[in-house]
Amino acid sequence: MEEEGFVVLGAGLPRTGTLSTRAALKILLKGDIYHMATVMHERPDHHPLWRKAIAGKASDADWRTILADYRGGVDYPVSFFYKEIYKAYPNAKVILNVRDPKKWHQSVNNSIRKAHGTAASWPCSWFLRFIGKYSSVSLVGQLSDVAPQNSPTGLGLFSTVGKGEKEAVEYFNRHVEEVKSVIPAENLLVWEVKQGWGPLCQFLNLPVPDVPFPNVNDTSEIENGRKSLLKISYLFVLGIPAAIGAVSWYMNIREPATYMGIGAGYLLSLGFVKSMIDGFLLQAGQSKK
Repeated sequence: MEEEGFVVLGAGLPRTGTLSTRAALKILLKGDIYHMATVMHERPDHHPLWRKAIAGKASDADWRTILADYRGGVDYPVSFFYKEIYKAYPNAKVILNVRDPKKWHQSVNNSIRKAHGTAASWPCSWFLRFIGKYSSVSLVGQLSDVAPQNSPTGLGLFSTVGKGEKEAVEYFNRHVEEVKSVIPAENLLVWEVKQGWGPLCQFLNLPVPDVPFPNVNDTSEIENGRKSLLKISYLFVLGIPAAIGAVSWYMNIREPATYMGIGAGYLLSLGFVKSMIDGFLLQAGQSKK
């Protein structure tokens, strides 16, 4: 595969080994690969275009703008819009990641859906608004519930998974069958990450790298991040204000200047936490590049 630009389109749903696939494609294609992590942490400038896509108004030119700096794309939201992207890039090779649909349901429900539910609820939603991060959470929620035309429930990913295993398995299987019916067989690889380099390199007509196939499992990272966000949100939304109120009452503070100083300190601490979170997200994004 010698073509330049965007050449590989991932149509597999999230939690099907897409982070490992992203890492593998970066090695093979010697360039960056679009992923949900790109939307959340790396390219906030793309948010307006994704909102346009959610509204069904993205043009071929919009897709080329989003993917201009990338050799490929995997995971959602790319996989949710694979038909539109394939229209913009008709020569792209399409990879359909699959896995056991029951295990897939458990993985989605216990990782990304659970984490988003925490981030979108009080107190995390308030804290993220305080530090200017809630717009990304809101966009991810919208992207996570885009209802595909083949949805058996008329619902998107998170809502369908939340209804239960039966509905989720049917959603997964319908997506797989639709991709197979839409993409020409010669341009499609149906693949599990446990198969490793062989089928992937053969499909892309590339030599097998002299390195082990990447094995990136971020389940524990997602859960640890969820718990950390919950703790720090309780601290800043409830704990610190309650402590300030209690101390003010106990010490009978009445001077406005004192309260202004306390407020300034609170805002400074929020700014410090925001800078720490920005640094962590940047580091996390770079570690997956």
